[in-house]
Amino acid sequence: MKKIFIILIILLISFFIFFFNIEAVRSTAKKYLPTETKTLVKKLFFGEERIKEFEKLAIYGLMNYNQVLLPKTQFININFRNVLLDKLSIEQDSSYGKLANQSLSIKFFIEQFNDDVVIVDVLGKIFFINKKFISDIKDFNSVQVRSNLYSQDIKVNDVLILNNEIYISYAEFGTEAKDCKTINISKAKISKNKLDFEIFFKSRECHPGVKAGRMVFYNHEGKDGLLLTTGTNYKQRNLAQDDNSLWGKILFIDFETNNYIIFSKGHRVPQGLTVENNFILSAEHGPRGGDEINLIEFGQNYGWPISSYGEPYFNGVRAKRPKGKKYSDMPHYLKNHIDHGFIEPIYSFVPSIAINQIIKVPDNFSNHWKNNFLVTSLGGRQIQRILFDKNFTKLIFNEKIYIGSRIRDICYIKEFNVFLLALEGHSGPEKNQIPSIGILSNILNN
Repeated sequence: MKKIFIILIILLISFFIFFFNIEAVRSTAKKYLPTETKTLVKKLFFGEERIKEFEKLAIYGLMNYNQVLLPKTQFININFRNVLLDKLSIEQDSSYGKLANQSLSIKFFIEQFNDDVVIVDVLGKIFFINKKFISDIKDFNSVQVRSNLYSQDIKVNDVLILNNEIYISYAEFGTEAKDCKTINISKAKISKNKLDFEIFFKSRECHPGVKAGRMVFYNHEGKDGLLLTTGTNYKQRNLAQDDNSLWGKILFIDFETNNYIIFSKGHRVPQGLTVENNFILSAEHGPRGGDEINLIEFGQNYGWPISSYGEPYFNGVRAKRPKGKKYSDMPHYLKNHIDHGFIEPIYSFVPSIAINQIIKVPDNFSNHWKNNFLVTSLGGRQIQRILFDKNFTKLIFNEKIYIGSRIRDICYIKEFNVFLLALEGHSGPEKNQIPSIGILSNILNN
């Protein structure tokens, strides 16, 4: 009898859909049908599992109270567009392709030089794109520049342009030890015909996981050079505290001698780095619930792998799972830095956002965003708009701005007053997403 009743209701609703406004039908059904009947109709149409998913989404919506989506942010509206980069790909016969199995992120980094945006993908392909596409996407045209870097079996970690030279940091797959890579920087004078790279820096040590490599110009004690980040994997994490190893460090490399010193230590995977008024800020991947923003000072120790506000993932690879438990009753890492002689982070993200690059927002972008910084994320697929106090000792606020793609890099283009985002693609049997350049602008300035 109950099934017949439901069928009659469905037929009646179908009739109204054809002859009346569907929103009016929904409103009427919601108002007059008993709760039990509405639940039965939903289960009949969607199934019990899907109904449970809807209920969870409703709860998540309440949890994200006051969270807005583009084009809105809390105080200004943002215009967001993206341009596909279909020339970027992963070559399966490269060492990177073989080690990444069948699921491959299509990573790239973004810089600018005069009238062009410069794109460097994970295997060292280099493209010049005239900036005029920012105002009109129909003018988009990428030109690949030949170079001797792409012939190497590498994995690019960053690109930096200083004056008329381009610097690229990368991991190089060695032949002596299986899955052991050196961290390197090559540089070349910029030319649109061909880029002839020469080695600027090459580590003597190799390491299984070279996941950092962010570069920034810096003057240390009157000497110009580069700051370079290096990281560690879980098995070799103790190298971050070893003064005889360059891994898990931020290095300063002198332009004159090409020699390096350890600038700071105790880092896990610092993939973001910027300098503002001689303050050095790093954005560092921690373990589960342990991503950090740090104020970097010469000679200081930042605690990894002794102190962290995160915990191991316990996935059977990075740490040993406690028998019979998902987590241990006792913290794996010390939950304090300063009491153990380490520098506390300015802020630690719990849960982690897979933090990446950090950049200062120019004052003319928006009066609401003056003195702000943007922090990009990979797993979080979002930008965090943040404000520090005057001396970068604490975070005053952070606003999540959801983009929807993994954001590998970010660059500000002064002429157009926009931010360009390096939005990763994905290649593999399960996902097929083309990488793209995101264009983020203030609607009031368009």
